[in-house]
Amino acid sequence: MNILRFFISKKIKIFIIFFFIAFSNNLFAETLSSSQTNTSTDTIQDYTINTGVTLTIIDSSPGLKITGSDRTFKNYGYILSTQDAEDGNTNITIKAVGPTDGAYDVKIYNYGTIYQENTSAIFVPNNDDQNGDGVGAYIYNEGTIQSSDKWTIRFHSSDYTKFDNYGTIKQDSGAYTFMGYGDNYTTINNYSGATIYAAGSRAIASKAADLSSNTTINNWGNIEAANWTIELGTNSTLNNYGKILIHDWSTSTDDAIIMLGNNNTVNLYDGTIIMGDLNANSTSGSTLNLDLCSSYYFKVESSWNINNISGCGELVYSGGYAQAVSPLFQSVADEIGVLRTDLINDVYDFAKDAMENNEKFVLPQKSYTKREHGLGSIDKFASSTNGVAFGLPTVGNKVDGHLVFNYMNNNIDLLNHNIKDVTYQAGFFLGDQKIKAILGYHNYEGDRNRLNNIVASGKDTFTHSNSSWSSIIGKQFSRKINNNSYLKSNLDFNFERFSSYRESNNVKWINRALGQTLAEVTYGWKSLPENKFQFNPELTFGYRTVINGKNQKYTFQGTEKTFSGGRQEDYSGKFSLSADYSFAKDTKLAFDTSVKKTNSKQETYSLNIGFKSIF
Repeated sequence: MNILRFFISKKIKIFIIFFFIAFSNNLFAETLSSSQTNTSTDTIQDYTINTGVTLTIIDSSPGLKITGSDRTFKNYGYILSTQDAEDGNTNITIKAVGPTDGAYDVKIYNYGTIYQENTSAIFVPNNDDQNGDGVGAYIYNEGTIQSSDKWTIRFHSSDYTKFDNYGTIKQDSGAYTFMGYGDNYTTINNYSGATIYAAGSRAIASKAADLSSNTTINNWGNIEAANWTIELGTNSTLNNYGKILIHDWSTSTDDAIIMLGNNNTVNLYDGTIIMGDLNANSTSGSTLNLDLCSSYYFKVESSWNINNISGCGELVYSGGYAQAVSPLFQSVADEIGVLRTDLINDVYDFAKDAMENNEKFVLPQKSYTKREHGLGSIDKFASSTNGVAFGLPTVGNKVDGHLVFNYMNNNIDLLNHNIKDVTYQAGFFLGDQKIKAILGYHNYEGDRNRLNNIVASGKDTFTHSNSSWSSIIGKQFSRKINNNSYLKSNLDFNFERFSSYRESNNVKWINRALGQTLAEVTYGWKSLPENKFQFNPELTFGYRTVINGKNQKYTFQGTEKTFSGGRQEDYSGKFSLSADYSFAKDTKLAFDTSVKKTNSKQETYSLNIGFKSIF
């Protein structure tokens, strides 16, 4: 009995403890559900402003003062901090006070609008990480945080402050949208589609007299100012994948990124657009790492340690400019040649019946290939091809085969580089010998966007035109297993000779003879021809390798260089499904679709639709 009372008493105590914790956690929680006007500071802890609610703060600084540890503020409505014409100015809307009021680990979430008619929509002084999660004060924005003057978000002597911006943070005049001083280990994440904007200078800044230290800025969105768009304090890192801009840019003397202290690192990745100079500003240990597969021409000031870590072209750093040209097309020219060979093999398989029956054929073709994640950005590309092939039986009985003609229009999409390739091919299919012999001419028209931080768009464009001749020589071997299934293999040699051409005054590509071998083994099954509708699935395994022209030579700034990158061999797997539908004895509608993948993560999808024996 005593034991039972003990357990009951213990359960009651535990219940009381949990109730007290739950009650105490919600004791200071407050929700604003209707619009109101405040004329004095409102001290809050956990606080939520609902959607559709307007909180007007008149001549009070701060308007809202957050106290206590692990407090959460959420705004879904509209906060307007204004001033009384008679009483003077207000300059802080929300203040999360540090040790004075124990406001550690404060979290501010904005989904609506916070608008300060003067300065400092949010001020976070002397905050720190007390709960051990690696973050002190945390500010999350999906809406708009805005000041009409300066210091839209200000943080002073705070450690481990983190900002996640998915919306807009801006100031309408003056300077300093983000202003840090004496802070350590601040993280600012500006995500894709988000904006940090300063009407004057300094969208993200550090106070020169009390520098920020160990700041990390990750930008996928837009950061924009009139000058000095981003200032780095000391031992800080900027990782940029988006835009860093000078608005109303008109002079090459404006700085997009400037160092205030020593040992800062700027990392530029693909997706980067910069307007304005990169200025080390007489500091030491300033490092610029260029992980860019786009061609670039960056003006840099003062002393930088500059590294090209992309593998996409050789850096030239001289005369205050960091430059490189990227051999994007040259890296994937062999894959484009493989695509053409695959399409010719599709035409050959389609034409087998026509060759046996000495008939004409027409085959419209459509193919799309892409590689999103290869060995790196140098291997990323997409190619969309439309074409039509037709064949005419040879006259006479000496040669069993077809004259074949093929036209293809290919759009090649590379990083900041687009090429249109028009292909004309002609040759023979020899049915008895199962041989393919095709000669091709290719005309390339390209537009390359070069990253350039001293032009108003952050990039300039070069056009180029060049051509090549190609040949495809191949033979197919086949063996019937039974009435339905078979094995076949293709052995093909693809050669393409590119002419020399000048892309710009400083870039010339040297002629290149590119040769490769392709081998495939296919298992296929075909339904018997009793029915009007016939299916033919196939499973193919292949291998290809470059045997000639592995290196691309070019001259850049008058110096000859060599590129030897790219994926020069790979293995592939392919699944194909073809079908014929007989309208009449000598009339069939046929289609073929396939999916091909390589170990270099290239994917190719094709669709061919044509008529057999229709003429």
